[in-house]
Order: sequence, then C-alpha cells, then structure tokens
Amino acid sequence: MPLFAGPGVSPNLRGLTSNIVSLQAGQVQLIQPAGWYQLKPGKYTSVQQFDPITGIWRTIGGGSTAAPNEYFYSDGQNYRLANQTGCAVGALITNAGTGYTSPPVVTASAGGSLWRAIVGGAINTSVTVVNGGTGYTYPPIVQFPAPPAGGIQASGYCTLSAGAVSSVTITDQGAGYATPPAPVFVNDPREGQNGVSFGINASAVTTLTGAGTITGLVCIDHGLPQTTLPTLAFAGGGGSAAAATTIMCWSITSYAVSTTTAGSGYVSPVVISGYGGFPATAPAYTNITTQSQLVKGRSASILGALITGALTATGQTVFDGGVYPGAPTMYVQSANVPGAGAVAGVFLAPNMGGQNNDVSYLSPI
Repeated sequence: MPLFAGPGVSPNLRGLTSNIVSLQAGQVQLIQPAGWYQLKPGKYTSVQQFDPITGIWRTIGGGSTAAPNEYFYSDGQNYRLANQTGCAVGALITNAGTGYTSPPVVTASAGGSLWRAIVGGAINTSVTVVNGGTGYTYPPIVQFPAPPAGGIQASGYCTLSAGAVSSVTITDQGAGYATPPAPVFVNDPREGQNGVSFGINASAVTTLTGAGTITGLVCIDHGLPQTTLPTLAFAGGGGSAAAATTIMCWSITSYAVSTTTAGSGYVSPVVISGYGGFPATAPAYTNITTQSQLVKGRSASILGALITGALTATGQTVFDGGVYPGAPTMYVQSANVPGAGAVAGVFLAPNMGGQNNDVSYLSPI
C-alpha cells in the first residue's frame, strides 16, 4: 500500500538517489525500487511499460506540455522513464519481400538502434463470421489470443445488425501467429443491466497470410538521437526485397526560412507550429499499434521572429518542439496580419533532432 507522510513528517525517498530525474535525448531510467510513485513528467519524457508479448517498451503515460501528476505502481523492472526525442522507435514496412524462411538481420544506417523482424503469421483482413449470435445491444469487444512471444498482437472490432454480429474489422493484422487465432467476443458490461438484453453465441474464424514475408518489424532499442532519418537494411533470412521506413520520435529544434517563404506584413507575435510527419507510403501489413499509434504526437509551439514584417530564423524561440513520427509540415499558426498583401500561410522547413534534455519529478508515495 502507498505510504503517505503526515503533518511535520518529510516523505522518504525509499532508496531513490534523488527525486529529480534529468534525461538527455535517448536516455532511459528504470523506475526502481518497486513501489507506488507520483510522477510529474517533463514534456519530452514518457512512462513506458515493457510489453512481454511483442518485446518492446510501450508508452503508457507522460509526454505532455501540461502533463498532470501521474500515480502508478512499478515492479522495479518493467517500468521506466524514457526521453526518446530524436530516436528511431518503430518502422513502417513498405515492401514485405518474398522467400523469407527466417527473420533477416535488420541494421540501421545510423544511431545504433536495434531491430527484430517477424516472418509470416499475419491475420487476413477478411474475417468470417460463423455465427452472429443473438440479443446484442452493444457491439461486443473483439479480443484475439496472443501470438507466441516476440509476435505482434492482433486487434479488431465488430459491427451489429439486428442484434447480431455482422462483420469484424481488423485494425492490427498482427504478426508471428503459428495458427489462426479465433476471435473472442466479450459482452459490453452494460448488457444484462437495467433491463438491457445480453447477447450470446457470436463466433468467427480467421485465416493467416504473409508466409515468407516480413509481417512485422519492431524496434527493441531506440539507440542514440539523430538529426536525419536513418535507413534500414535487411540481410539474410533466405528472402529478398524487404524494405521499411523508420518511424521517429522527432522534435523540432528550429526552423529554416528562405526569401520565397518568408512572407510579408506580419506584426509580432507570430506563432508557428507543425503537423503530420508520418510516412505517406501505405504499409504492407496494417499494425497500427506498432505504426501510426506508436508515437504520442504533439504539435510544436514556436514564437517566430520578424525582420521588417517577414519571418526570419534569427531570434526564434522554441517553447515546445512537439513530438512527431517524421519531419512535419510547418506553418504559421496565428499572426497579427495588418492588411492586404500579407502572406498568412507561410510554410517553413523544420530542422529535426532531439537534443531536448528533460527533467521530471519522481517521488515514492
């Protein structure tokens, strides 16, 4: 149980060297010893939990400019603080390749990140509903059994028609399944309460796809921060042609501006931000929890600098570089533009990186 200090009693650090955690870009710290903690995370620091199925660290909290105090229990081994700005954290498979009989070795061109490829065992997006069941008021939750350790968990949801499950939509195809997992339909807890009917007997079957191809690629160590996008090379495994684009945890460190994009007629203050950045190429297999939902994105907030009404890179102030999965498109978010002829949609070039040192407050309770 948490231990709280009373009036006139100072809280005990209970084994912590300090209650201030300062992490450079790329650094992590295990939350130990085991126990309950209160955390006020820095804006670039996240709480992560080790996922025993996929074998990666997943962000479960923190990483906000106005992050509230968080309370959680750490077992001392599977929870950590991480400042991953500037680092590779995942990948989007753009070509699954062919002929792979074992996982190839994946090497990053820079940064020293470590990777694990997964061959085969993805769920086909077409799921057969064997029995729609009866009496459902709310769509039941769809759960898939986990793959063997090292695979990617499948996920999905269902829709109803006249109280029966009519279809199942796959949101994560998963990877590394040895046999097709049968979906489990879990009733919404509101069913059976307050006179709401309780649905029964829905069932469905899946099939597997992806034999001989790379169905999953996960980052098991984010390495060191970079300022340019690392490329990934595949070697061995008996196959060929696999390719992937790195997903980053990038932050804007500054912006560049040219005479053709500087605009005119601006009056200070000018607030600049950015959006997007996720790789535009469609994935070979859809696994959103290790792709588009891997990074907790956040828009930047930058005070732009002006010279005679035009934007300049000199004197800009980055209040928050934001968090992006790739290089974003930058734009003028708001500005006091006095009259005609002023350009209000100026797009700028971001300088990416992640040398964002960050400080969090961590205290046992």
